[in-house]
Amino acid sequence: MTGLGTRPRPTPARQPQEDRILLRRAWWRSVALTAAGMTLVLLMMGGVALVLVDRHQSAALDQELAQILATADDVGDPPPGFYLAQPRDDGSVAVTATASAALRTLLTTTANGSPDDPALNEPHDVALPGTGTYRVQLIQRSDERRWAIASDLADLRADQHEVMQAILLAEATGLAGTLAAAALLSRRAVAPLARALRLQRRFVADASHELRAPLTVLHTRAQILAATPSLDPDCLLAHGLHGLVEDTHALGEVIEDLLVSAELDRHPRRMQYVDLNVVAATVCQSMAAHAAAHDVRLFHTAGTGGADPPLVTGHPAALRRAVTALVDNAIAHTPAGGTVELHTGIHDGQAEVVVTDTGIGFEPSTADALFTRSHHADHGARPRFGLGLALVSEIAHAHGGSVRADGTPGRGARFTLQLPGAAASPRSRP
Repeated sequence: MTGLGTRPRPTPARQPQEDRILLRRAWWRSVALTAAGMTLVLLMMGGVALVLVDRHQSAALDQELAQILATADDVGDPPPGFYLAQPRDDGSVAVTATASAALRTLLTTTANGSPDDPALNEPHDVALPGTGTYRVQLIQRSDERRWAIASDLADLRADQHEVMQAILLAEATGLAGTLAAAALLSRRAVAPLARALRLQRRFVADASHELRAPLTVLHTRAQILAATPSLDPDCLLAHGLHGLVEDTHALGEVIEDLLVSAELDRHPRRMQYVDLNVVAATVCQSMAAHAAAHDVRLFHTAGTGGADPPLVTGHPAALRRAVTALVDNAIAHTPAGGTVELHTGIHDGQAEVVVTDTGIGFEPSTADALFTRSHHADHGARPRFGLGLALVSEIAHAHGGSVRADGTPGRGARFTLQLPGAAASPRSRP
């Protein structure tokens, strides 16, 4: 007669690794989105400010050009950075003496132009190769005298460059503050998720623990009733009692999975060296009767490629549960007369457990879905839900390893659990 066993109530010590990874990803995603949004706003504000300042400085320069043209008396004394030109009665053009040859030519051409030409009487920028860029304008005053003016844009460009540097400095300062604010806000935003995950884990652990005791009693009573000597084995009551025993055993397996999942990575001091050969042999021994009941041959082979056993650092109970789930899944999907092989060894520095069966197999496209909690299949002796294989995946990742599935419909399946060898394990021996 087998019971479901008892264990002390789990006491959560710290956030499980899987939860920490989930929270870290959520925090980084929140920081990135918040920072990106605030940075975009800062860039837009900086761009608008730069455009407004540029327009204001440009408009101020145009006003200064118009004022100089309206009050100029002689080309020889314009303000610094400005150059004047005026046609003479003899057809020549007087130009400010400090103007370069290229600028003198430009002013002469402009002064000889028509004041009605929109391209001349509106301020416009002209680039002179090797000299610079100038803003040029032509007007004809009420005294019928034409004046052309050119302003060197070097000072304006220097002012705009200083304004741009100031805006960029403000943007950089704002971005640093944005990142700090985003990190703080994201931490506060993720805190409820962390609490929810802790409460969820605690609820699963507490609920599973509380269910375990009455389920053990129910399972034991069903076994006692099913083994009553006076009970006819062929009667309906006997079949019902045997079914009840199987159902309570299956429910006990689900609760065991929930407990392992809830406690996984909560007790780092329980980590120790584990020999996968011993784990596999223990699982084979415990699952032998179950395999025989389904007329399935179960056996274990150990690799001979090296003298060292496949040692890993981990939770012995969790690893044993993972291998048990793989073997149980293989037996459930293998028809009578089939075989399930449990192989352990070292491959490319990784300790591995390979469970191969001659069962119904599966579509290769569904391999990843097998390890999700929502996955279920209706093949085998009873409906199979994804909790067992999902737990295998959780245990593998918690130990720094991985699990993969390979299969072909009608030609069996192979599940490979790979874990870092003890020497390369990411966790140290306590």
